[in-house]
Amino acid sequence: MTQLTPDVTVQRQLGGARRAAGDETSAGAPGLWLALLLGLALKTLILATGSVTFDSDEAIVALMARHITQGARPIFFYGQHYMGALDAYLISLAFLLLGQSVLVVRLVQLVLFMGVVGTTYALSSRLSQNRLAATAAALLVALPPVMVGVYTTATLGDYVEILLLGNLLLLAGWRMAESPDGGPFWLWGVWGFLAGLGWWSMSLVVVTAVPAAIYILRQHRSHLPWGRILVAALGAALGAAPWLAAAFHVGLAATLGAVSGGGPGEVLARLFAEWPTRVVSLFTFGLPALLGLRPPWNLDWIALPLGIPLAMVYLAALWAALRQPIDPPTRARRLTLAASWWLLALVMLGPLGFDPSGRYLLPLYPLLVTLLADWLIRLPRLRRLSLALVGVLLAYNLWGTLRAVRDNPPGLSAQFNPIAAIPEDHNGELLAFLDEIGVHSAYTHYWVAYRFAFLTGEQVCFSPRLPFHSDLRYSPRDDRIPAYTQAVDASPEVIYVTANHPLLDSVLVREFDALDVTYRQRQIGPYRVFYDLSRPVRPAELDVYSEITAAAPLTPFPANLSAFANCGG
Repeated sequence: MTQLTPDVTVQRQLGGARRAAGDETSAGAPGLWLALLLGLALKTLILATGSVTFDSDEAIVALMARHITQGARPIFFYGQHYMGALDAYLISLAFLLLGQSVLVVRLVQLVLFMGVVGTTYALSSRLSQNRLAATAAALLVALPPVMVGVYTTATLGDYVEILLLGNLLLLAGWRMAESPDGGPFWLWGVWGFLAGLGWWSMSLVVVTAVPAAIYILRQHRSHLPWGRILVAALGAALGAAPWLAAAFHVGLAATLGAVSGGGPGEVLARLFAEWPTRVVSLFTFGLPALLGLRPPWNLDWIALPLGIPLAMVYLAALWAALRQPIDPPTRARRLTLAASWWLLALVMLGPLGFDPSGRYLLPLYPLLVTLLADWLIRLPRLRRLSLALVGVLLAYNLWGTLRAVRDNPPGLSAQFNPIAAIPEDHNGELLAFLDEIGVHSAYTHYWVAYRFAFLTGEQVCFSPRLPFHSDLRYSPRDDRIPAYTQAVDASPEVIYVTANHPLLDSVLVREFDALDVTYRQRQIGPYRVFYDLSRPVRPAELDVYSEITAAAPLTPFPANLSAFANCGG
């Protein structure tokens, strides 16, 4: 008789118990379809009600996609040497098929988000071998906390792509690790390509790629499959080819410094000087937003005190993943998910630690709900209570989202700075006024300029040469498309447009009066227009900056956008 090892015996006993309970995923995936339908319904409601404001960050990506359709080939988000243009390229394909509009931008995010829901179901199914767990994880992604909902509806970088790539890296990595020979060569090439693509897209992909890679190599440590490792390395180089090209163009140190916020010495010095503030920011802003205690745009707590014990449930699941004994393969998979929480250390080390929105913790959410679902189904005596708890979490998440939909503005916003949270109700009125006075060139600030550039097909030419910070700090890096400023500087007649910034308005009045320049004003919703100036006045003539925080803007890729950014053309 064949002797079974204790590990195999445990696995067979668990498998038999699950089959007897009808929990095997082979019986079908109705829970996945339910999650997809509910997720689609919620996104449709958000889009139909106009609850997510189209801001300049999203407009930059949309403009990049527009320029790609005209022949531009950007590598990074305009004006910086990090955050790859993957999302812009995907949107450009949709523009070619469906036309250029904000709705098409959002539809691309919707398709990607459905992929995240589906791969989270697969991830949970692979981990737990249980349909209820997979359904619970997929539902918690489909009906997520407010912050997750915001960053998977509007494109504010490659956040949805990173969620999808992270799930795929874990799924493929688990198969590679647990196959006796490492699995097929093509799978290693695909895994490497996805990892490289993710690195170019957003360096946060390391949250899943590094734990998965360590698990793969550890499982094959007795006989490393060097041929397959070489294939993975070649795939990674192919996926990261745009990033490697940029590193060759501007220098590896500069490109890595853009990701980390400086050189190693600078990062360490900042860590020692600022770590208490970073820790406070993490636990005050970041984690509460990720776990649904507050929205990303303010400190208005959602449904306290109910949110606090619900947030603790997520943390309990993480603790259980580290402590609860389980059969070795499942435990190893759980540890690869739990290891991703080392991102918290990266958040405290790097420049991301001060971000109040919590968005840089976003890649943790699918992994966290997968661990949560796995933990809950392993409490057989509390099965009904576990299902009820998932229902309460879903209701809590949904309430936070519906409350934001109801309270619009601000709706579902990515802006913690109230100056940047500009509602769209008066966009048409402002454009009609510009037509009335016959002037379509203006100096404004970042959160006005690029929104109108995309909405008007670049017929309106706004230069972001004014400060938007409440203390009038300014960075030339806000001028992400210099061709716009060049066009406004060459215009014989210009106006000034501000929004949500009374201090800036008063400074402009003071400076125009000091220059003995006459003008007229018009208030249009949040916008104030200074027009009919007695002579053209350029920002260099005005004392409107408290300080300039960067010496010069980074050169966008491609360096010359004049052929594509046809402002006013």
